[in-house]
Amino acid sequence: MTTAPHPTPTYRFGLFEVFPESGQIFHQGHRTKIQEQPFRLLVALLEHPGEIVTRESLRQLLWSGGTFVEFDQSLGTAVTKLRQALGDDADNPRFIETVPKRGYRFIAPVYADLEEPSPSVQTSELKIESLLSVADGSSQSLPAKNVEKPAGVSAAPRFRFLVGAAALLLLATGAWLYVRHQRRVFHFTPQDSIVVADFANSTGEPVFDDALKQGLDVGLEQSPMIHITSDEKSSAVLTQMGRPADSPVTGTTAIEICQRTGGKATVQGSISRLGTAYVIGLTAIRCDNGEPVAHEQAEALRKEDVIEALGKTTSLLRTRLGESLPSIQKYDAPLEQATTKSLEALKAYSLAFSAQNKRGDEASIPLFQKAIQLDPDFAMAYGELAAVYENRGESELARENAAKAYELRGRTTEFERLSIESWYYSAVTGDMEKAAEVLEMTRQTYPSDPRALNDLGAIYGNMGVFGKAADIYRETIKLDSSSATSYGNLAVTLMAIGRVDEANATLADAAKKSLQTDYLLQVNYWSAFLRGDSVEMKHLVSIAPGVPDAHSLLLAEQSDTEAYSGHFEKADRLSRAAAASMESAGEKEAAGLCLAQAAVREAEVGNSAKANELIAQALSRSRDQSVTILSALVMARTGEIEKARAIAGQLDHQNPASTFVQKYWIPTIRAGASVQAHQGPEAVAALALYEPFDFATPGEFAKGTLYPAYVRGQSYLAAGDGAKAAQEFQKLLDHPGIVLNYPLGALARLGRARAEAMNHDVAKSREDYESFLVLWKDADADLPILVQARQEFHALR
Repeated sequence: MTTAPHPTPTYRFGLFEVFPESGQIFHQGHRTKIQEQPFRLLVALLEHPGEIVTRESLRQLLWSGGTFVEFDQSLGTAVTKLRQALGDDADNPRFIETVPKRGYRFIAPVYADLEEPSPSVQTSELKIESLLSVADGSSQSLPAKNVEKPAGVSAAPRFRFLVGAAALLLLATGAWLYVRHQRRVFHFTPQDSIVVADFANSTGEPVFDDALKQGLDVGLEQSPMIHITSDEKSSAVLTQMGRPADSPVTGTTAIEICQRTGGKATVQGSISRLGTAYVIGLTAIRCDNGEPVAHEQAEALRKEDVIEALGKTTSLLRTRLGESLPSIQKYDAPLEQATTKSLEALKAYSLAFSAQNKRGDEASIPLFQKAIQLDPDFAMAYGELAAVYENRGESELARENAAKAYELRGRTTEFERLSIESWYYSAVTGDMEKAAEVLEMTRQTYPSDPRALNDLGAIYGNMGVFGKAADIYRETIKLDSSSATSYGNLAVTLMAIGRVDEANATLADAAKKSLQTDYLLQVNYWSAFLRGDSVEMKHLVSIAPGVPDAHSLLLAEQSDTEAYSGHFEKADRLSRAAAASMESAGEKEAAGLCLAQAAVREAEVGNSAKANELIAQALSRSRDQSVTILSALVMARTGEIEKARAIAGQLDHQNPASTFVQKYWIPTIRAGASVQAHQGPEAVAALALYEPFDFATPGEFAKGTLYPAYVRGQSYLAAGDGAKAAQEFQKLLDHPGIVLNYPLGALARLGRARAEAMNHDVAKSREDYESFLVLWKDADADLPILVQARQEFHALR
């Protein structure tokens, strides 16, 4: 019986790949020229990494058969040529170490890839569970493959490349898994997802903790074909597994998370020391059977080079996972340029996301700021900080940081550049159409990215394109069912189009997944308001202090609800309490906006003195553009017509591209001023071109108020057209899921009563007056608009 020959391995180290059978060596995919004797010398060293190959062994192997040569000179020449081919330095070697008077030793990590699996190495023995038991110090070990040894060279395990703790660490993270390489390419599709494990760090240097995983995330996110399971989703799965949500995601834990989330593979990384150098390894492991499918490694001579080495390793891993060369060439910004050269900055950036996930937006701000202090050119740190400020209602700070990120966007990946541009157009220029265009490009290139999809849905939702927004949110949730924001956005959109039952079902799904944030609490409050469930509304307010950032938000919602029923004194107290809570948390801009919103309410019911007082307090806390906009609206509604028009002119000049300023607020402010000036036709003309934007939700209010439609209704009243006025007020009454608990929903009943009286439809007018007065039966008695409404009703009777 003939014994089958051992398959010839392919060796890989650093960025080199060596093919002994063909006598070829490649560096980063490009063939390197090398003569026969230096190549045979290299193979001899690679067969025994980390061991001394004696001079006598090399003589017998390379100059056997009685060939006469000047041995010392020939061996020295071969070593020199080999080092030149590898770019190695005899005085500071990365690969080949001279052992004086004895021989040479290959000191870099070596991987041997076999064309066919060896019968002595069973698949089950390559599972990560086995390797983890080795790392844990148990007696189980991988079988050593038999090695044909040249004369004089002691037998050694072919695949050993590091010793001690570093070897165990790389075993635990899967770097040793790749003892054989099957030439079948493991392909990903944009529908597949991967779990990125926490890096195993055996260097003893804490700066690598968190930073390298964040860098790996950025590197992999460049690929249009790779969808990374979010940290939020991983945390949710850990909780389902009965483990703390912040447990390390390593080894078999990463595989189990991957299996539970329907992922295809996990990427596990490690960093260790090799002398003064650092070795970075990445291994991709199938989730269904624990088999390794790809491995790459790189070496960094200095700590400052680690990020660059990680970036190159990540790019090579992407090729192993089946990504095409044109794709990698197009979407492969150098990691050290796309993120930051500072490991400390990258670590702070990573910790900011962790803090945001665990404790909310406020906790992440100091860490994003620290990342920027450590690297003032860290574009994405500015961008993420802008997003946090936007979430907190601090629009001016959001604009400042988004503008800085946009200025530095050349230092980012393609994916990050698109994100930064969408933030810039939405937060700085206000051009929502342009922001949507950029996000549509992101959607085409990175169809599996849930965050970009959610942002796109938010823009369509804010512009009142609810059907398209709802479809996008559903798609987002399919990609990431752990996103509380996406559930909240879908529920709000469904309420807006009158599908309240579906909205409630969406909120119930979020609750089943134990998702609870300030925003979800707010959306649940709106849902309870639509159902008329005052008990649930009170319950949500009572639990708000236990949810980060929710207390002040729910106080503000309470104030709107009280105003909706005409309880403006209560509403005023609640708004001031909400603003005080925001201010104590350091959110001065949000506090100013809260007071400005209260001022607008007071202006609408004729409390001009209180409205002016509140707007002055708002402006003393914030000069944010949103507060400026609402100050102009207050002035228009309280009769300070010229001041309102002047501010509208300034806004026009400063925001030529802003969708909401140009098509929502300026027309509304100018129309409101004309109504106060009894210029009905001028008021109607100011809003004539912008009716499609009536249903928009600009950032000045958390909900759609239909302000343009309300003011247009008043404009038609001022112009003497009761029929068209009634149509405008009807918009608010027909869309309670948009107006929600904002008091214009109540005042629209009074507006329609006045329009019907103008149309001489006494019966309908009386019915609407009665409806309004019943709703406001317990309202503050001295409200000017209520006093006037009662007078009109009695005159009508």
